[in-house]
Amino acid sequence: MTSVIFNPLEEFESKYRALHSEKTNQFFDTLVQHSGVDIAQNQETVRQYEQCRENSAKLRRKRNWLRFFRVLMCITILLIPLVIWKMTPKIRALKEEMDNADQKAQELLVEAQKQMAPLNRLFTDRDALDLIEATIPLLRFEPFFSVEQEADMRINYDFCVSDSDEQSTVDTLSGHYNDNPFLFENRLVHSMGMQTYHGYKTIHWTETYRDSNGKLRTRTRSQTLHATVMKQKPFYNTQIVLNYCAQGGPELSFSRDATHLEQKSEREIEKLVKRGEKKLQKKTERAISEDGDFMSMSNTDFEVLFDALDRTNEVQFRTLFTPLAQTNMVDLLLSKVGYGDDFHFIKRKRTNKIISKHSQGRALNLLPRHYHSYSYDIIRANFVGKNTEYFKAVYFDFAPLLAIPIYQERPVHSLKPIPDYSQQYSLKEYEVLANAVQRRYVVHPNTKTEAILKSSFVTSKSDVDEACITAYSYDIAKRVDIVSVYGGDGRYHAVPVEWDEYLPLVMTSSFGVTTEEIAQGKGIIARHNGLCIFQF
Repeated sequence: MTSVIFNPLEEFESKYRALHSEKTNQFFDTLVQHSGVDIAQNQETVRQYEQCRENSAKLRRKRNWLRFFRVLMCITILLIPLVIWKMTPKIRALKEEMDNADQKAQELLVEAQKQMAPLNRLFTDRDALDLIEATIPLLRFEPFFSVEQEADMRINYDFCVSDSDEQSTVDTLSGHYNDNPFLFENRLVHSMGMQTYHGYKTIHWTETYRDSNGKLRTRTRSQTLHATVMKQKPFYNTQIVLNYCAQGGPELSFSRDATHLEQKSEREIEKLVKRGEKKLQKKTERAISEDGDFMSMSNTDFEVLFDALDRTNEVQFRTLFTPLAQTNMVDLLLSKVGYGDDFHFIKRKRTNKIISKHSQGRALNLLPRHYHSYSYDIIRANFVGKNTEYFKAVYFDFAPLLAIPIYQERPVHSLKPIPDYSQQYSLKEYEVLANAVQRRYVVHPNTKTEAILKSSFVTSKSDVDEACITAYSYDIAKRVDIVSVYGGDGRYHAVPVEWDEYLPLVMTSSFGVTTEEIAQGKGIIARHNGLCIFQF
């Protein structure tokens, strides 16, 4: 029987960490049994391989030392004949030994790879996801982000699908928690900032001075002048976001930022809460005088540490954050068991966004290549270790949401019905596929930066969507500004500063998107989650 998680932190320690570890080891043992690999034989082959590599390394070090010694001896001309007669044959013999050891090591490596090939072939893209589902049955991952789920999140949960031209979806991982839809999204984000460029010019001049004897003399002076200019420049970064949709607090919006409270001492937390109490009191008094909505909760530890003071609906905020939810959240923020207070929490009506530091840069899913090796012991360590780390990262992305019991309730199915679209696949999957193809297919040929790819649906025929992909990027033109700088010679000098001007480029292309089975023979240029993209 499945049940909700009432205390995500405590239940991770007491139940889910051990349960996931048990299921991971059991799953791996089953794969090994089905593969029929001989573990002992592989371990012996790997032992011999490592021994050959170690022997080869020793021979290489010895040969390098003899080469160095030979050069040293040759410095003394009288010793050259002795060096050639005695040491050169030894170096040649060592090289032959080293070549034999390298060849033997390569043969053993190939043999070990053949021994593990049956096991390596059994790993799939679903392994890590299946293990999480087996550990937490309420959590279900979908094969890809479907157009139906995309529409459901947009129509019933205020999810913004298109976002803006400032970001593009690079990867997705979608699913449901007790029928509440969620989407992990890895996106490339574009922003404009300022770049400082530097220019230098060396000047020379002659000056007259009196020496210690009072005589007039001249001397040449020099100075390197420095000038700067600031110009706009595009910046790009990737960001992993968990979008979780739930009906709780449908009119409520708020945000809070990660402050790594888990790194503070108990004394520092006490001081922080005391300072925060004064801020809360002032905010409450101001709200009363201005007929505002804000009213501080009695649990000031939660109010100060969670720090969601920009909330827009006080009643719905209190409905979400019951005493249990408040306790769960404070425990989560201060704990060192998970990742502590490393997450931004943004709620916009019925869509919640979790942006955690620990998930930035990680893969959204584990693939077979993450486990592959020639060694059984390494494969096992990879599979168990990477899945353990992956489960923890996913669990603690959900933990701030699971800390709120109402977010785990199954949605009421009186929501607006999803229209029957002719579109087969979601806009975000279009973007993921477009980001996976070679740049020459999607971006302007003059592009010299990253590109933000945005998608739109054109039409659909025979289970193939026509997707329009628009690429926003920049060309770079070299420019020079002349800056007047005052020199030590008492004059102003023109200092050239080179800088880059970023010229916007836009390119639009049409592609077909469908499943790999339907796209057979259509010139597939990229694949993702069972879908593919091809040129018309």
